[in-house]
Amino acid sequence: MARITVLGECMVELSPEGEGLHRMGFAGDTFNTAVYMARLGDAVAYCTALGKGDPFSDGALAAMRREGLDTRLVREAENRLPGLYAIVLDDSGERKFHYWRERAPIRDLFSQHTADQLIAAAKASDLVYLSGVTLAVIGDIGRARLKDILAYVHSLGVAVALDFNYRPALWASPEAAREALDGAVPACRYVSLSSEDSRPLYGREAEDLAVEWAAPGTGFGAEVVARDESHAVNVHTPEGRVATPAPVRVKALDTTGAGDSFNAAYLSSRLAGLPVETAVSRGHDLAAAVVACKGAIIPPPSMPVWSRG
Repeated sequence: MARITVLGECMVELSPEGEGLHRMGFAGDTFNTAVYMARLGDAVAYCTALGKGDPFSDGALAAMRREGLDTRLVREAENRLPGLYAIVLDDSGERKFHYWRERAPIRDLFSQHTADQLIAAAKASDLVYLSGVTLAVIGDIGRARLKDILAYVHSLGVAVALDFNYRPALWASPEAAREALDGAVPACRYVSLSSEDSRPLYGREAEDLAVEWAAPGTGFGAEVVARDESHAVNVHTPEGRVATPAPVRVKALDTTGAGDSFNAAYLSSRLAGLPVETAVSRGHDLAAAVVACKGAIIPPPSMPVWSRG
């Protein structure tokens, strides 16, 4: 069992149910990953900010606790509501999001939250996990403080994992996003990157950057999971490229949370000492189960069989 600290935002999710109806749940890229890591048996603490006393913040906190997440790093802000997003699906199950989060409390996480608490939790962890969305929503003050924290825990030997998950609407410009992400990558042992992320940010394919960042000496020596539009995964480590199994094609009902769940299974497997090939296979298995259900968080009985053993 790995000890993991996850940083990010838990939002109210409205998932389509047909006939103009939506089902309310709670989700968010790193929150989804945290939930699946906890279901896979890891001890996961979630660092975020919510409102206080309203039914949506209370509901999000209750959802975290139901999933077994440690909530001691959750800051509650008076007179604030959590962010909200609605999913719109096309005929192939591909999703588009619409957000309401301008005053979400996550934006002030590092202005009032004690960094010492996060540092203490991170030092006791095997892994600290965050995403490009995390970096976007915590603002300039948060990014500066978090960059220092990541560099510090990295120097202590704690693994850091970053999913680029570039969302242009959250950033003032691609240059601003690239600067923030470039500040985090040197502290990372694990990086997840798609060509959809890398092209607008670097003008390069994810595979090219993976080779460069994984290289010992000249690069960062990271383990980089590179993805393309075909959903093929190529993993590059300091020892070289690892041949990985192709995903089994499944009919997608809703692709929300597919990448988040893949990251959870991949990292949980690697922290347990499993080889890259097994980690990728399990990542594909969990992502396939997730896209077969509506919403980002699937019912526990829908988890892959190996995850219940």
